Order: sequence, then structure tokens, then C-alpha cells
Amino acid sequence: MSCSEDTISEEHTESHDHSDMSFYVRGTDCGVNSCVLPNILLGMIQETADKGATDTGFDRNYLYGLGACWIVLRMRLHIIRLPKWRETITIRTWSTGVDRISFDREYEIFGEDGGLIGYCTSIWILADINTHRPLIPGKIEGLAPTISQSDRLVYGSKCPKTSMPDRSEFTGDPVIIKYADYSELDHNHHVNNSRYLAWAYDAMSKYGIDLEKAEDIMISYFSEVKAGEKVEIHILEEKEQNTCKIYGFRGEGDKVFSVEINLSV
Repeated sequence: MSCSEDTISEEHTESHDHSDMSFYVRGTDCGVNSCVLPNILLGMIQETADKGATDTGFDRNYLYGLGACWIVLRMRLHIIRLPKWRETITIRTWSTGVDRISFDREYEIFGEDGGLIGYCTSIWILADINTHRPLIPGKIEGLAPTISQSDRLVYGSKCPKTSMPDRSEFTGDPVIIKYADYSELDHNHHVNNSRYLAWAYDAMSKYGIDLEKAEDIMISYFSEVKAGEKVEIHILEEKEQNTCKIYGFRGEGDKVFSVEINLSV
């Protein structure tokens, strides 16, 4: 939508049923329209998720001590309007608890005037800190009981899965190719998942899609990209449904990410 990683956090508040975190939108967080880039907004949302996990007793350092870490599987973001340069926004998050091995976390995004400008849902798992294989919370020795802060779902349902075709289904050249260069890597020594959305937007721009029309974004993460690896990005545009699908493949066709974006009419 049109205007209306981590940016500077100005303040945050605490509550038993949610966690809030505020961000000041810097010029370096913004794109050509002087609004925050969607991948930066996604990074802000994930920073808020980190605080929400800490507030409910699942701080990353505590989990590291148990040999576990958080991994996000998928997210869905609805953009009413993007935050503007110099605007201070607040992101609110809460946990709806655990469903066997997956944790749902919900978000609302408020503009400087207090109005709702976006919302998001996400699915996370706990994984082995070394292998990143999924862990069953009930079998992690020493893990505290999980907390459900609210059962309210911003979409009315939990974050859906997006499908991803095999690389063999694409016969043409990729729209763009991206590399896991130094500046793409995070503290985990792989490409941060928020960068996948940036890559998807780069591909859509080159493909000729009007990025101002993007209003609902679904993204699924399939595998990590490590230093030096190459990712080919392909696009399927479904004009009748006002939908654009972007897929990232690594190496011989390993699935990396799938992004599905609904465009406003």
C-alpha cells in the first residue's frame, strides 16, 4: 500500500495480555516513497516478537541454556498503510499459546496518531540450537510452562501455509539472482529471513509490478541461506486474482522461501 531492521526503539510498555514496542522510523529505513520498507517493518515486528517472548518467560538466552532457539516458519502481514519517515509507531504482540510444537504470535501496528495501520500473524517453533531440527516443547527438560496471553486472532484464523512448486516447474531464467554477501548476513551467520521479503520486492520491481498495490503478504520459510550461496528468484503473476507469487531456490533447486502477495485493485 502507499504511505500514509531494526529501527531505534524509543519505548515499550508491559501488560499481562500483550507486549508493546515503539519504533522511530529513520530515513535509512525508508524507500523511494519516504515510507518504511516492508522488510524493515517485518524486522520491527520480529524485534517485538523477541520482546514478547522475553516478557512471557521465553527469553532467547534462557532458551540457549536449554539448547533451543526460536525459528519462524511463516508470517502474514496486512498493510493498511506504511509508516512514514520520522513517524513513531507502536507494535503490539501477544501469544495464543502452543499447538503441539508450533507457537502462534499475533501483532497489531499503530501509527503515531494511535490508529491501526497494519496487523500480522506468525507461526514459530522451538528448534535445536545446533541442528535447527524442531523440538517438542513438552520434551525439553527444564522448559517453563507455555503462556497464552489471549486467544484473539487478527485475521480470525492462524497463519496459513503457502505452497511452493519444485524448481523444475520453471523453464525460464530467474527474474533476479541474489547472493548471501557479507551485508546480507545476520548474527546467526545466515541471511536474515526479513531479507527474503526485500529480495521478493526487488524481483517484483524488475518484473514490473506496482509495489504500491501490495497490501497482504504471506511468506513461508523453507531453509536457510548461508554465506556465499546463490538464490534464484522466480515469479508467477495471477492477474485475474490480483496475486503475485515469488519463489526463491538455492543451489540445485532447494526451496528457500515462498511469498504470496495480494494486490489492491
